Amino acid sequence: MTSTRDFTKHPVFRALDPAGKNFMEARRLSSVLNPFADAGLPMHALIPFGPFPHIKTIAAVGMMVQDHLDGHYEGKHTIVVDSSGNTAHAVARLAPAFGFADIKVILAADVPESKKSILNALSTVEIIEIPKGRSVAARAREEGAKEGHYHLDQYKHLGNMMAHHDFTAPEIKRVLGTNIGVIAIAMGSGGTAAGIGRYFKSWNPKPLIIGVRPKLGDQVPGARDEARMREVVTLPWQDYVDYVVDVPRKEAFVAMRRLWREVEPIPGPTSGLAYAGLLNWIRSTDFPLGFLQLEGAQLAFICPDDGRFYTERTTGELDPDQGV
Repeated sequence: MTSTRDFTKHPVFRALDPAGKNFMEARRLSSVLNPFADAGLPMHALIPFGPFPHIKTIAAVGMMVQDHLDGHYEGKHTIVVDSSGNTAHAVARLAPAFGFADIKVILAADVPESKKSILNALSTVEIIEIPKGRSVAARAREEGAKEGHYHLDQYKHLGNMMAHHDFTAPEIKRVLGTNIGVIAIAMGSGGTAAGIGRYFKSWNPKPLIIGVRPKLGDQVPGARDEARMREVVTLPWQDYVDYVVDVPRKEAFVAMRRLWREVEPIPGPTSGLAYAGLLNWIRSTDFPLGFLQLEGAQLAFICPDDGRFYTERTTGELDPDQGV
């Protein structure tokens, strides 16, 4: 059963807690990857996964701290999380700090084997794979209703959004300063986009927040298309996202591998999704880009995790020379 012990003293929590850490890095793209560089619009890939395995670490800390403070873990021995991999990994690493003996991860059968292997290596994790066509969220709710279990639902948990408001957004400000024009963010739960957008909403002028999703019917690991977001997400991301761009799956993978030319550590598919979405939005929008050029405003996109998690997907998705 969970206890009242001080989770802040656990070494894993101390390593993964974003509070007081400078965890964001900015990689400025050359004119090879930024077609707007000559127009005076610098573009940055924002890397939060240097000290952390992935950006979901930040959300997991925020959600679990809030749940603990609210007393939701009292009398619980098993935490249940539905995830495409990264949130599950973060929760599994943090769970012992909050006194959980067991972790159940509910995920779709098509999650990359590399991510499943990482979770399988954590001996306390039980993986429940859901076949295509069946609801991962429904099974997670079912497991979470069992005695002694607690379902951490990242798609509804305001701690997800607020963690990015409290930690991720200030880090963007730290590395880019105050002159930011556009930030593109891949969306799965919508928590990252909502939190960052909420933080910058009071700025004048505030950066435009571009939410990027896979094209309807396409799947990009870590993101959800319009239908899949509508199915499970209740976070109020629409209040903080100015534009939404849908990007085909293959285009996201090609863009990811293009980023590998210059960005280190190498970013994953949702990074390519955000990068492609930003380029597509600028090329297609009626927004007066002359304003951004006049102000010298910076363009940026979030890179949520490391591309080395997705090597089998990349080689299976792309021809050898695509994106190289």
